[in-house]
Amino acid sequence: MKPIFCLLLAFTTVPLFAQKKDLPSNNYSWNNAVMHVKSGTENRHIINGSTLDLSLLKVQSHMLKPGKNNGRFKTLNNEERLLIVKEGTLDITIGNTTTTLNPGGLALVVAGDKHRVKNTSSTPAIYYVLSYQSKDGVDIERGRKGGGSFVKDWKDYKLIVTDKGESRPIFDQPSSMFKRFDVHATALNPGYISHPAHTHRTEEIILMIKGTGEMQMGDVFHKASAGDVLFVNSKVPHMFNNTGKEQCGYFAIQWHSNAE
Repeated sequence: MKPIFCLLLAFTTVPLFAQKKDLPSNNYSWNNAVMHVKSGTENRHIINGSTLDLSLLKVQSHMLKPGKNNGRFKTLNNEERLLIVKEGTLDITIGNTTTTLNPGGLALVVAGDKHRVKNTSSTPAIYYVLSYQSKDGVDIERGRKGGGSFVKDWKDYKLIVTDKGESRPIFDQPSSMFKRFDVHATALNPGYISHPAHTHRTEEIILMIKGTGEMQMGDVFHKASAGDVLFVNSKVPHMFNNTGKEQCGYFAIQWHSNAE
């Protein structure tokens, strides 16, 4: 009976790590993410599923020890990636160009471009990787004409000071997956809301980079802290509130489909 029990146990545990279809609006917590440790390297699997407009959405974090890279150069013809540095510094090579990114730095790698990441510093580095495929299909030429792959460090973002805190528009352009892809960073002062609860056709990710807060999604209020990834489905009422005592910060990531 033991072999049969083990086989049944294997089947019952697989869904915990398998792809989840139709991701619900939720806070996908950094602390609750499935973590794999190998030779001192930590990889967290935060999101893996599909959405209204994406046949695939994966969000992972990777920790690279000093001197380590993420393997061979990768060219993804049917997938696009957005990389965001959480801690430490990283060298990101796209094509034949290498750029050093600090915390908050970002790289968009459109389909068809090769890239690699390496930690050339003396301390560990952690970065997010958002991998996705649009249900509209890939358009490599549109991605290149729209601006192509690029790298931006935190210091390069335009700063706009508001009565609520700070805003940094990072990019708003076509990509190989979307007719329009929009990312900006917000720093919200204590006691402020980002805006009143509202809806829109676009799906959205809020990637927390510092502080704490509370995200309303529909009728549910989710506590959030640095490292968490909040996914908001299309047309779900949502609002972010800084409930902490210090300024909080996050990236807001939206993609626009042909169905809009």
